[in-house]
Amino acid sequence: MAHVLIPTDFSDNALNAAIYAVRLFGEEGNTFTLLHAYRMPHGTAGAMWNMAEMLAHDAKEDLGEFHKQLLNALPDLKPEFELCCEHGDLPNVVNRFKADPVPPDLVVMGTQGASGLKETLFGSNTASVIKTQGLPVLAVPEKAIYRSPKRILLADDGGPTDKPALKVLMDIARWSHSEVMIVRVVNEEVGTEDTGTSTALDDVLGAIPRSHHYLSGDNVEKALNDMADQNDVDLVVVMHRQ
Repeated sequence: MAHVLIPTDFSDNALNAAIYAVRLFGEEGNTFTLLHAYRMPHGTAGAMWNMAEMLAHDAKEDLGEFHKQLLNALPDLKPEFELCCEHGDLPNVVNRFKADPVPPDLVVMGTQGASGLKETLFGSNTASVIKTQGLPVLAVPEKAIYRSPKRILLADDGGPTDKPALKVLMDIARWSHSEVMIVRVVNEEVGTEDTGTSTALDDVLGAIPRSHHYLSGDNVEKALNDMADQNDVDLVVVMHRQ
């Protein structure tokens, strides 16, 4: 059972990410929260009160319409949704959910490009949530079409890793029977022949099918992207260590 938080700005990109999230996790036993965070424009105090009520009303209506669009896009499923509109910057609103009795297991958001943790590609909201909130984030490229994951690339930077940090990955790998490709990129001076064949990730992943791959190169992002493309990878997992 998972609680998946899906922020939306009502765009086609956000709708695609929401569809992907529901298809990935399925309807049985999972809860999906559709979240819209809105901000107040600058103005005088007298006008702000009326504006706040109007913005809250419009946000709820728009979120309700988005919910209908999402259900229409998933005719074969009947997922459980909670709808939430809150005032504030999205990263701060998402941070509030961490204190809930049942905090989100994952935040799912759309991206504006295929790769690179840059605001111009991910969008400023997605990049901010990834960098500041300490929750797992699934960033769905704008034209991604869901298919059941069969191969997951896990970037290994050699740092410490525990089971809670990879819980979402492990759950997805188990129910989809995916292979996890553990990929370590080393610089030219080290060389792949100087690396071992086992890492601490083996202890964490347990019985999940996996393979080890060592690449030599100085551009880690390019090496990972090339590996993902060449092996028809469905998901790429990278640990964020502040």
